Amino acid sequence: MSKFDVKGSMLKGMGVAIAATLVYGGASTVTGINAEAKTYKLKYTDIGPPRGPRPETMIWWADEIKKRTDGKVQIKFYWSQSLVKGKETLKAVGAGLVDVGTVLGLYTPADLPIWNLSNAPFGGRDPWVGMRTWQDLRKASPELQKETQSKNVRILANFTTGSVDLLSKKPILKAADLEGLKVRATGGWGPLLQKMGATPVRIGFGELYQALDKGTVDATINYIAAVKAYKQYEVANHITEVQMGQVLGFGIGINMKKFNKMPKELQDIILQVSDEMPEEYGKRYQKSVDAARDAMKAGIDGKKIEFHVMDAAERDAWRAQSDFFVKDWLARMKEKGVDGQKIIDQMNALRAKYEKELADKGYPWKR
Repeated sequence: MSKFDVKGSMLKGMGVAIAATLVYGGASTVTGINAEAKTYKLKYTDIGPPRGPRPETMIWWADEIKKRTDGKVQIKFYWSQSLVKGKETLKAVGAGLVDVGTVLGLYTPADLPIWNLSNAPFGGRDPWVGMRTWQDLRKASPELQKETQSKNVRILANFTTGSVDLLSKKPILKAADLEGLKVRATGGWGPLLQKMGATPVRIGFGELYQALDKGTVDATINYIAAVKAYKQYEVANHITEVQMGQVLGFGIGINMKKFNKMPKELQDIILQVSDEMPEEYGKRYQKSVDAARDAMKAGIDGKKIEFHVMDAAERDAWRAQSDFFVKDWLARMKEKGVDGQKIIDQMNALRAKYEKELADKGYPWKR
């Protein structure tokens, strides 16, 4: 080959490289040129519609990440299981079929048994305390981290449903009122209500409106903000505020391999914004619950909800019936070789810390 041919080949190669840089905006992961400038466009699958405090907080989360990363991380939401069914989200995120998703431990209890402790009936009333407890517990517990990481999923933030109450067609004020009722329930609430005379029914939350409308169920565990967001006040008109704990095994999961390939500065921003979510969601949740209660009491399009607060002694009797959940959880952890009591002790210490902070200082957004 002549010198001219060698130079020609070199120039041609340089031209290809320059063209590739222009086409990809300097973000080529193959050549490594300006790899830090790559834009990550992530698909997020969610279980519900874009209404209510949780979706609002998720949109805030995505906007903050985009802003703080100068647009290098962008998140597009696919609502109401339009991309992936809720029960398949953990597998879909782990397999990389989607990048991010709302993962519910209740949907895959066999895959996430440790996290399922957070769904204990009567496991704490306050949403902010609950979220902050489990956000910090995940950082402190290698067992909790490994559980999802073994599925190639990293949990970024912890959600809550808020207080678990009862939505029903007739008032439920005592255990005797549950006799013979078909009640939609998940997790530990199913066995609890069954012990008190109800027939638990497993139905996806998205199917609940029709189930109540058609009489497939007479009542359901529910959450005040969700009743309004999903318009379930149209098909049932009684809410009993039992405050039977919260669904806390519930959060944002990202494909771990994709996350680990991101530059550290982008990872740090995502983690920081995710860690701010308990305060942002707590603020929005509290405001939303107050507004939902007022609106449903007054009536929406002629449909009103009657609210009932359960007598304290009756509530204590219900709580006493729920002791089985933690005992069963500890037994399962022992079978798996996991020190369940250590995790419970960590959880209780964190919960006590945030309950004291709440009592002493109030909510962070009100200080």
